Amino acid sequence: MKPLQSARDFSVTLFICLVAGALLVAAFAPLQWTPLVFICVAVLFFCCRDLPAGQTFWFGMAFGFGQFVVGVSWVYVSLHTYGGMPLWMGSIAVLLFAMILGVFAAFTTWSAARLFPKGGAPRILAMAALWVLFEWLKSWVFTGFPWLELGYSQTPTWLFGLAPIGGVYLVSFAVALLASCLVLLGCYPRKLVSGLTIIGITLLAWYSSHSVWSQDSGAPLQVTIVQPNVPINEKWLSSNRDRIIENLMLLSAKSDAPVEADEKATDLLIWPETALPVYFQQTTAQFWRSLVPPETALLTGIVDNPAPAKSYNAAVLTCAGEQQLYRKRHLVPFGEYLPMRFIFNWLLDYLQLPMSDFSSWRQPQSLSCGPNISIGLSICYEDAFASEMRRYAGAATVLVNISEDAWFGDSLAPHQRLQMAQMRARELSRPLLRSANTGPSVVIDQTGRILARTRQFEAGAISWSIRPQTGETPYKRFGNWIIWLCGALLLLAWASLRRRPAGF
Repeated sequence: MKPLQSARDFSVTLFICLVAGALLVAAFAPLQWTPLVFICVAVLFFCCRDLPAGQTFWFGMAFGFGQFVVGVSWVYVSLHTYGGMPLWMGSIAVLLFAMILGVFAAFTTWSAARLFPKGGAPRILAMAALWVLFEWLKSWVFTGFPWLELGYSQTPTWLFGLAPIGGVYLVSFAVALLASCLVLLGCYPRKLVSGLTIIGITLLAWYSSHSVWSQDSGAPLQVTIVQPNVPINEKWLSSNRDRIIENLMLLSAKSDAPVEADEKATDLLIWPETALPVYFQQTTAQFWRSLVPPETALLTGIVDNPAPAKSYNAAVLTCAGEQQLYRKRHLVPFGEYLPMRFIFNWLLDYLQLPMSDFSSWRQPQSLSCGPNISIGLSICYEDAFASEMRRYAGAATVLVNISEDAWFGDSLAPHQRLQMAQMRARELSRPLLRSANTGPSVVIDQTGRILARTRQFEAGAISWSIRPQTGETPYKRFGNWIIWLCGALLLLAWASLRRRPAGF
């Protein structure tokens, strides 16, 4: 194993990894050029297959930086367009954010080189396992940011079928392992491990795709999902409050999207995050009765302000004259709350973002209405956290996500978030209903297939009939077992090679 000696060779390799990381984003929604994910990851693994740890760190860093500077460029839209941050400050914020996220890819390649300094096939395979471990770390370190994980790129492919068995991280592991096999086939074509791995992944995905992981529960549920498309800078003007509520009621009464199932009263009506521009404490029983017919349950976003210095990004399920309150658990740092306030308090005052200083709720919450409506709710990007959705969904038969995607504008984020919603539906084998202010709002079945969707930035509604589901997938029961398996395999491989003078 020799390092790249010339500055030119190092710079060219660094640039190749940067471009590969940036191109990787095209494998995700909205483009969904899924074969790119295998090629781009294979390029990184190939470049790092036999170089010293110091150089592989920078190649991994370049790859991760390229991936996130393109993939989360929508952060600039939120900060500059809607937060009022100057262009230069917003640009620096995105670059710094991408560099921080790029560190996880850097430590993936660096760790593989440190564990397997001789390089070769052991290191190439180890990078696949380490990639998944660092993806998982990224999902909870510093509150977590589980964005652009490799598994999400596979929602249109046969690998998506692995989700009920091991969740998004099993799908990510399959992607990274197949990328490793591409490198092995090019460098060591006679090794059987590549062919056996491909066969094993194919058989497991086929088995999972053809298995039934849940069963119908009760009668079909007629749902209506509303997308009001209210501009974010108009929602909180007091002069617009009555007009916004009237428009919500009008869209609820007449859906202009395709209707599936028999014509009957809506069982469950869903409005998006903070759809009602009022505090929960300002509402009365008469107010809730005026919104929907008595036979319809309404789930809507609202702000809960129980004390002058405490407010929650919340939702209300009103059913049979009673209101059940859900308060958001996982808040967006710098968007919904300020971490390390003693350092960044000036930023909150400078940006003056509406509804950006919430408290989080930690206690268990459940929402149900009658025998046929049991909801596993998530607000905004709570549904990006697979482990939390698995833990808090409980006995829910239907998943619901309400969101305010106007903050992202016409960027990649709403489409990337839609792939996350598809993954949550398939992991838990539950239908998922998503109501977003600016869209896309969707109906997703328990296999992660999109049944109906609205057009983005158009007011409208979807009426659809869904089947609530019961039953536990292996992922729901056992969680992220793939993380422990990857860690155990790495330790075994490292210990085995330590005892042998030559690699296999």
